[in-house]
Amino acid sequence: MKKCSMICLCLFVLMAFMGAANTAQARQKSSVLVVFNDQSGRDSGERLRKIAHETLYRKVEGLYNVIESKPYAEKLNTASHMEDTAAVLCESIKDSNADYFVYVELMPFQQAEGFDLIWHSKKMTANLGLKILNLQEGKELFQETYSVEKEDDTDFFIVGSPSMARKSLKGALFTAGEAISVHLPL
Repeated sequence: MKKCSMICLCLFVLMAFMGAANTAQARQKSSVLVVFNDQSGRDSGERLRKIAHETLYRKVEGLYNVIESKPYAEKLNTASHMEDTAAVLCESIKDSNADYFVYVELMPFQQAEGFDLIWHSKKMTANLGLKILNLQEGKELFQETYSVEKEDDTDFFIVGSPSMARKSLKGALFTAGEAISVHLPL
């Protein structure tokens, strides 16, 4: 009796795993183009772009076929496109053959400082715009702007240091990444 129930259980588990594998193979992956546009005007822009690309690509790799974004990023990095309509953005990347377009724009950082007798406090706010477009239908699926403020107290008197910019950018990218996970269709 134990042997029979153990064999049935093993067969059931095996069939369940095979069904899950077939379901994963049956879904055709959509293609997505992810472009990060750094309009912050910071000297450490290359380092910030690297952080942004790594964070954003982690959200879409594996679930989607990711289109090479370098030629489109070079074309779009000349100016801000957060005010552009879906039609204008779709036209600028029409030859990408992507199903979806994720556009993330880093706007200029806002800095604030405060002094105490010894301590120096620094606040840095990263403003990040996110647009998700369905390129097949030419319509906007989602648009939002995120602001994340990070604060640091130190006896070191450099206001707006690159480390503060990275901290605030990472916070904004985390929030934008969650929105991408929710609003970008499979």
